Amino acid sequence: MKLLVVAVVLFCLSFAIAAPAQDVQTDWVRGTDFSRFHTFTWATGQFPIQDAEVDLKMADAVRADLQAKGINYVGPNDKFDCFVTYNLAINPDPQNTGGNIITVQLRLFDSKNNTVVWRAGGFVPVVPNNLPQNRKNVKAVIAKMFAKYPPS
Repeated sequence: MKLLVVAVVLFCLSFAIAAPAQDVQTDWVRGTDFSRFHTFTWATGQFPIQDAEVDLKMADAVRADLQAKGINYVGPNDKFDCFVTYNLAINPDPQNTGGNIITVQLRLFDSKNNTVVWRAGGFVPVVPNNLPQNRKNVKAVIAKMFAKYPPS
């Protein structure tokens, strides 16, 4: 019986070790009425993603999480309540001199005054030579960011 318990514990720990760290930070303007945001459009981020395929995947992931929160995409010529920017970069990992991290940043602006009202940032380690896993990890970071939206 003890052997079975040890085997189950080791099995569970193997998943915990294999899962990448997902450090996420958020900040927002206190007093903002986030319930009034129902539509959004895109704005260009400070450091736009140059790869069209990566940009599209990032936009799809952010759009899906915003729609799940009741904020739907509209075109830039339509009336929108807020606009969103995102950035993605690969940086050296400060914890691992031989590795890199994927850094993700999101910002939500109030369209009434063009000010940032919510921001989120996070990162995951790069899995070398494994693009599908890196995409999955970035989507997980984005989901974790939106788990903190709207702020409470």
